Amino acid sequence: MKLDRRITVLPEEVASKIAAGEVIERPSSIVKELLENAVDAGATDIAIDLRGGGKEAIRIADNGSGIGPQDVPVAFERHATSKILTVEDLYGVRSFGFRGEALPSIAAVSRVEMVTRRRGDVEGTRIVVENGAVLANEAVGCPEGTTITVSRIFDALPVRKKFLRQDATEQGHCLDIIVRVLLPHGRVRATVAAGPRTLLEVPRTESLRDRIVLLLGSDLRNHLVPVEGNAPGMRLAGFVSRPDFTRSSTRSMFFYVNGRYVRDVLLSQAVMNAYRNLLEPRKYPACAVFVEMPPDALDVNVHPAKLEVRFRRPQDVRDLIHRGLAEALSRVRPTAGAHAAPGVARWHAAPGRTGVAEALRRYSLSAGIDGTRPSPPGRIREDVPDFSPGPGNLFVQGAAPQQPLLFSSLDYLGQVDGTYLVFATSGVMILLDQHAAHERVLYETLKASKGAGLEAQSLLIPEVLEMSPGDFERLAASRDLLLEAGVEVEPFGENTAVVKSVPALLGDTDVRALVRDILDGIADSGIPQDEKRNRIFIRMACRGAIKARQSLGPDEVKRLCRDLDGIPFASNCPHGRPVFIELPATVIERMFKRT
Repeated sequence: MKLDRRITVLPEEVASKIAAGEVIERPSSIVKELLENAVDAGATDIAIDLRGGGKEAIRIADNGSGIGPQDVPVAFERHATSKILTVEDLYGVRSFGFRGEALPSIAAVSRVEMVTRRRGDVEGTRIVVENGAVLANEAVGCPEGTTITVSRIFDALPVRKKFLRQDATEQGHCLDIIVRVLLPHGRVRATVAAGPRTLLEVPRTESLRDRIVLLLGSDLRNHLVPVEGNAPGMRLAGFVSRPDFTRSSTRSMFFYVNGRYVRDVLLSQAVMNAYRNLLEPRKYPACAVFVEMPPDALDVNVHPAKLEVRFRRPQDVRDLIHRGLAEALSRVRPTAGAHAAPGVARWHAAPGRTGVAEALRRYSLSAGIDGTRPSPPGRIREDVPDFSPGPGNLFVQGAAPQQPLLFSSLDYLGQVDGTYLVFATSGVMILLDQHAAHERVLYETLKASKGAGLEAQSLLIPEVLEMSPGDFERLAASRDLLLEAGVEVEPFGENTAVVKSVPALLGDTDVRALVRDILDGIADSGIPQDEKRNRIFIRMACRGAIKARQSLGPDEVKRLCRDLDGIPFASNCPHGRPVFIELPATVIERMFKRT
């Protein structure tokens, strides 16, 4: 390639394909843009058909507002949009699209056929555009709304086409996009098919909780905690999973700003900080977090696919999310009837319908719903639940969500293996890990006191510790933090220290082992002071807590329960392990094959 060529303006055909490559990365990008356009158009019924995982063809039909005949060819011009008109309008954008890049970008790398009719118009319009050229533009009879079929995808860009993955992989990306877009829109009903096979059916839902359960999995139903919060000019809402329900990746973490799905490190960090000391390492929660704010408080025009935003006050957004989640998670406790017995379930299936389990099952990439026939276009299968208001709903709302219970209100039954305390309440048996429970109590006590009002216990014989030069330096550098935690340590010669007192709440602990544990916990270089303090508290709580296989009397159990009632975050120990688990009567009955 010659490097001494003159600078020239690229031909329109080349420039359009380069621009399209930024917006249309793979078939799922096409699905995203067309689906967002349908939602922007006010559609309440959407049918999506993916051929060859979306690589061969994509068809999306909606019952939205449609496009007028004079606007149809203009819609395929670059930067033609009905969403904004001036630069100032960028700071008031609430729609998904606003750049006018989607349709021309898709048409630049594929063949696009659009059939559309506005509500109230006598006839519609059909247009065909391939590789940027209009091949047909004519009046036709068609239903109200818009149907777009995209085929010959990336035929004009063979380099991009050869990098596409297998059909199942591309189909999976398309389904992920569909879930992200549809999750906040309970008024939208959608079907997703791959030719004759149904992949996903999404009914209308009345509440966000129902939407999350349907799209992210029915196993979340009893593990969701509502989140809400307010700050000047901002509002937080959504649901997060209880700490006892985790995933091995961040794929179940969904963030929406003014209804737009975004990927943002700041939001992810805020959520993970709220779960600090509640999750085991390399475990992640499931969440759907919604932040509402004035459009001029953020910039949505910073990413080709509009997946990132910039906040005017990022720290305020982070604080709002952290505060809202921390408050919600701190109240997690056992609940009576959390997993109700048959006949008293929170949702009851209406008689005469079948296939409910399939509707509630999360989509599969390898197969559709077993034993079903393809639905005729425009019809919704009868066995798919419809949560929309009105008579004949498949699901009828039962009892309201149960309120958390106090540990001290549970009926104590006994101790198993000197480690697990057994309790009972209505319809549920609860097992409590006595070490994890007491560890959380001690940790919260240490964190709340930080030396103030913490009763210290002077050692009758001070403990003299010899250590390596590195450990001695770390211990000396952490003396103030240790003193906050009630541990008084002083130098006592070369590489030697003496421990004079420890917190009384740790009881008769092994001081030498305690200090060794603390030094191991703060051995990493570059740890911030706050994290170092946190690790010291965790090690101290673990050492001072009631041990496994330690017999407890009824009075000791009552005291432990009262202590749990008085602290936040009682659901998990500081290492992230669960403090309690719930065994509903329905599960026990299945074990005995009574159901």
